[in-house]
Amino acid sequence: MISKNFRLVAVLLVVFGLPAGVAVAGQVTFPGTFPFVAGGTIRAADVNAAFTAVKSAVDDNSARIAALEAASAARQGYHSVQGSQDANGSVDDTWVDVQGTAIPVTFASATTIRYQAFAKLYNYGSAAGTTTSCSVRIVQDATSTPLVPPASPATLGDWSSTLNGGADVPGNDKQVALGGLALMPAGSYTFKLQVVRKAKAGNSGNCSIFRWSYSRANLFIDVVP
Repeated sequence: MISKNFRLVAVLLVVFGLPAGVAVAGQVTFPGTFPFVAGGTIRAADVNAAFTAVKSAVDDNSARIAALEAASAARQGYHSVQGSQDANGSVDDTWVDVQGTAIPVTFASATTIRYQAFAKLYNYGSAAGTTTSCSVRIVQDATSTPLVPPASPATLGDWSSTLNGGADVPGNDKQVALGGLALMPAGSYTFKLQVVRKAKAGNSGNCSIFRWSYSRANLFIDVVP
């Protein structure tokens, strides 16, 4: 039996039990003999049971934290940014790589990815009063296989603009945003962005993604756990 050491045991329970911290991640269920009554007597078995309850809760929280850390470590993400060259689609229906955006990756098994691409597309050098049709797409290999539906909108679609008097005017640029999910079979891939001037009567300028620091194209490929 224990009596005179009651206060010491109570302090130890508070210090090691850390009830405020434990409540954040999990709950401690103490045996019916706890809390102990001041001035009373307690048995070693009661103290052991209280510490066992604390240990069980701490172990459970530790396991959950380890699982979250493992899931976070398993998540992979890839990001590329346009390099020091402009991407100019100046020939109808001829796709041009956006330099610097290539992301090589190998999947050992079928993998779901989340893809996102952002860029600023310009109708550059167009004669006044004309329009130019442009598109942007994500491809998945060196042979320029598009990341096709239902995985992705393969192109931005037609976009028209007018350049008046040789100076920029409203409507001669557009913010490009592509995004979605795709299930990729096992294999090696090289994801990258491409731009094209689509065939249309009257085309006279370039479909351009400039490498200016504030508008460079970005491509993101994230593995979905």
